[in-house]
Amino acid sequence: MKQPIVTRYPHNPILRPEDMPAPCCAVYNSGVVKTPSGEYIMASRFEEPSKKQLMWVSRSRDGIHFTPDPAPVRLVCPPEDREEFENTVFNYPGSLIGSWYDPRINLVEGEYYITYCVGGDYSCRIAIAKTVDFITFRHVSFPLHILNRNAVLFPEKIGGEYWMLHRPQNTSSTGCGDIWIASSPDLKYWGNCREVAHPEHYWENKKIGPAAPPVKTDAGWLVIYHGVFPHSNGVNYAGGVMLLDLDQPWKVIGRCPDPILFVQEIYEMVGMVPDIVFPGAAIPEPDGTVKIYYGAADYVQCLATAKLDELIAACVRAE
Repeated sequence: MKQPIVTRYPHNPILRPEDMPAPCCAVYNSGVVKTPSGEYIMASRFEEPSKKQLMWVSRSRDGIHFTPDPAPVRLVCPPEDREEFENTVFNYPGSLIGSWYDPRINLVEGEYYITYCVGGDYSCRIAIAKTVDFITFRHVSFPLHILNRNAVLFPEKIGGEYWMLHRPQNTSSTGCGDIWIASSPDLKYWGNCREVAHPEHYWENKKIGPAAPPVKTDAGWLVIYHGVFPHSNGVNYAGGVMLLDLDQPWKVIGRCPDPILFVQEIYEMVGMVPDIVFPGAAIPEPDGTVKIYYGAADYVQCLATAKLDELIAACVRAE
């Protein structure tokens, strides 16, 4: 049997509802970034007891012990985009009214962008915001149509364009949820959409989607993604890893056939939604390790680590 390449932090979870400064029934699916000063900033999906979804930032000096800000993120919109913003976030039929959730923190060309979701299952839409202080998020755009989620940005332009991985909501040529890519000259107008990867392995045969923003390595763009397997009492989420070509990021050049992170612990089995590990960030460290932050059971926030070279080696080269 192969030895696991991912090790859980022994004192998981690292953030729980009772750690938050306001009534909270779940805090999870966080994006994380490490700033040049060495501070770790986590933006989490925060659920009020009413089930309204917000984004809440916590901060840490060691990447393990996080202190939540006193208040949730403030989301603002420029006047020229306010009508579309309010219609999408507050007025769209069937949406989770006034909810924004599942943030990913993307450091792109030296600036911090947040990709997140608005709306509900039947109206979910990707949104992009920008921040300088992680207190106020300023709306940038709604990149694509509804029924899209799980968006992450590449950390630099490729061929003069911004690039984004995303997942159309359970619609594809295979009938499953696939990972797609799109490009943009300005983070507002997006096109060049094409499929990157579809479910290939048994553990991910229901759908796959981007999880953490891509990490640039000499071997290619390292992408940690999530896969979903259906079983008799619901679904089971796991984390996988693949490599994309540095210059043509729509091309998969390597992919691990097995999940690198899968449900094993009680805190991953029992929560708001059972049997889920959902990665949201991968932070390379100077010692060659990678911190992998993931939500567990749609309830708490957790941490695992791996060695960067072992993650790369786990990807089987495509023929």
